[in-house]
Amino acid sequence: MKTTTLVLAIVALLAGLIAARFWYQSGKIRLPTYKDGVSPADNNMFEWVGSTMLVFQEAGWLNRQAALWTAASVVLSALSAIGGALAN
Repeated sequence: MKTTTLVLAIVALLAGLIAARFWYQSGKIRLPTYKDGVSPADNNMFEWVGSTMLVFQEAGWLNRQAALWTAASVVLSALSAIGGALAN
């Protein structure tokens, strides 16, 4: 039972680190910015709105992945804790 508990704890840690990586990547996404003092909206509003929507979709996908990995980490941590409690 100790080995199973240890394996669950290690896998939970890895899942948590994967989730953190997804959230870190999500936080690095930036909206289209000014270039040479000209707003992207000044050139073509539809293009800017389209690229902004793509940025939001990418951030949403990364956040969803992070949430799923966090949920997996929590479940694995709980199983590890329960296994440890039952082993004593």
